Amino acid sequence: MEIVSYECVMVCSEGVETVKGGILRSEKPYVLCVDVGGPKKIGWADDEGRDGTGANLGEALDRLAALLLAGRRVALGFEAPIWTPVRGELARITRSRGGVETTYNRAWSAAAGTGALGAALALMPWCLTRIAKGSGPVATTVDLQRFHERGGLFLWEAFVSGAMKVVGTTHHDDARLACEAFVARWPDLLSDVPPEPAMNHAVSSAMAAGLSIDRNELVIPALVVGVTAKTTVEPVTI
Repeated sequence: MEIVSYECVMVCSEGVETVKGGILRSEKPYVLCVDVGGPKKIGWADDEGRDGTGANLGEALDRLAALLLAGRRVALGFEAPIWTPVRGELARITRSRGGVETTYNRAWSAAAGTGALGAALALMPWCLTRIAKGSGPVATTVDLQRFHERGGLFLWEAFVSGAMKVVGTTHHDDARLACEAFVARWPDLLSDVPPEPAMNHAVSSAMAAGLSIDRNELVIPALVVGVTAKTTVEPVTI
């Protein structure tokens, strides 16, 4: 088990190892993903077997906030483009961000992408404000290394589109696929979209919600987790 930094290792009352002066890099966070859409098209799922719709999303976020308040690390994903490229060349400003977008021919600026982005611009502030009401101004980041070292709330982007989807699945099924992909690749996550100068809309939403986030992260691209056959895991039968 890799320790980023340490002075001494302790075991808390819940049996989870923590580190004074550092955090265990491999300690898995609680993971929740929201499939973004209008109020009637929202789906969500977490890595503990729960799922739902917009009707009970608030309850899920309240539970997430309580975990943050108790010191648990949390990774919250949104299935929508949550950052857009900042490019100097006008002819390129709406082109694909590359990586998984190119592989599956699903650019962030295409119809589906911009529709999801528009919904996310309204939904992310709502979600993060709800969390902040329960957790207070908890440390929040889109920087994976910072999350490894400091914990708190990590915001990431899920990419589940086109050939990755399974016919007949619901919105919360898509969110579950994204959670499974995140967990399967933890802790050595690499973005499925290459980094470039960015405008990070999740960071601006976190700032508006009153969460504690470095304003310099406004120009950091978020981690994008694309769902593929290689990154999903089979559900556990109990």
